[in-house]
Amino acid sequence: MSADPYVYDGTNVLRNRAEIRDPEALAEREQFVSFRALRQMQKEPALGNFDQAHFAAVHKRLFGEIYPWAGETRMVELREPEAALNGRSVAYSPPAAIEQHMTVALASLKREEPGNLKESRPAIRFAQTMAALWQAHPFRKGNTRTLLAFMEQYARHHNQPLDQALINRVPRETRDALVLATRGQIRTFSEMVRNARYSEEQRAHPVLGRLSAEAFEATRLMGAPRIVLPEPGTQVRGQVVGTSYRHALVREARQISAVPLHSFHTMPENNQRVDVRVLAEGERLDRTQSREEAVRIQVTSRVLIPATYLLLAGQGPEDAARNRIEIPGPSDTLAEALQTRAPREIAAEPQLVAEVRRIDQSLIERFGHQGSALLVEGSVGEARSLLPPNQDLAEIRAVLQPLFKAVVADDRLQMALAQQETLGRDEPQLGRSV
Repeated sequence: MSADPYVYDGTNVLRNRAEIRDPEALAEREQFVSFRALRQMQKEPALGNFDQAHFAAVHKRLFGEIYPWAGETRMVELREPEAALNGRSVAYSPPAAIEQHMTVALASLKREEPGNLKESRPAIRFAQTMAALWQAHPFRKGNTRTLLAFMEQYARHHNQPLDQALINRVPRETRDALVLATRGQIRTFSEMVRNARYSEEQRAHPVLGRLSAEAFEATRLMGAPRIVLPEPGTQVRGQVVGTSYRHALVREARQISAVPLHSFHTMPENNQRVDVRVLAEGERLDRTQSREEAVRIQVTSRVLIPATYLLLAGQGPEDAARNRIEIPGPSDTLAEALQTRAPREIAAEPQLVAEVRRIDQSLIERFGHQGSALLVEGSVGEARSLLPPNQDLAEIRAVLQPLFKAVVADDRLQMALAQQETLGRDEPQLGRSV
């Protein structure tokens, strides 16, 4: 007999209405069901008075289709190792104390209005209440999604709507922020609340209409630069910083150009460098070009390591500035040379070595000399710790290792030239006899 009545005997799979025994299949089904319910709940909120029964009603709306115990207070202790606590677990409420802890936390919502959640103090107060609710963890599964749906509904009820897409964008970071908040480190989570409030208010753009959460966040972290709609026929060259519902936002020298998506042969990706002609409404692309050729023309080069705009708690201005530096990928010509030519041959070609030096300088500005060396030949763990999430270290090293060899070859070449110049100055010169 299992010690956990919520799982099938001899497994860690939660009992569910569909009798799914495969944990991966259950996780996929749960994700689909809860997401669909969340979308529906944004149109038809769960009714209640923002008390414990209301909180339970939100959970049941999200998970009732898949779990028979949805909305019911758990009867077992919970423990889960957290990376943010070096493998230790949050001190979740024991079953006998859940009701009391939730009553105390929810009472603070009754006592006062949330205030302006773009301001620091109201955001901290709100975040503290939500962290206390989360620490109670009243359900066997689905507590974080329930909390985020509940807090968004509460904030919207008090005319302080939050951009839920922004909070849910990186679930691991949101969870880590909640974990730290239960230990009194509230800053990261309260900043998430402030940013979500600001985002929801500012996503209405005078030129583009409502921006996607991704597009708004990209422009916010760039200091809200001017966004323009280029005239049809304009050639736009720059880096894609985000896509909205109908436009790709392309960063040029001093502005962002909103290029209609129908101007591209394929959906542009973040950090691509593009060279694209803006099409008029109703105008269609030239289909006589091969798809491969069109894509090659539009995307001039990819970024090897993108900028990291997320500022971590406690990060200094200098580190933040470094994290905003992107490392350009090699051009097609250099990429081919790195694979097929010797380092000294690359060092002998001025155009190739100039590009090599530009990439190397970007690496040093972003990671420093030591960090750059770690990326190329340090341990896998140390190297990955320097990269943004989801970056393939093997692919990056496949570029950087031959590139660094070309840098070394150029260093040796420059040193040899300098020595020759010095020797030349010291040797007797031929000239007219006196």
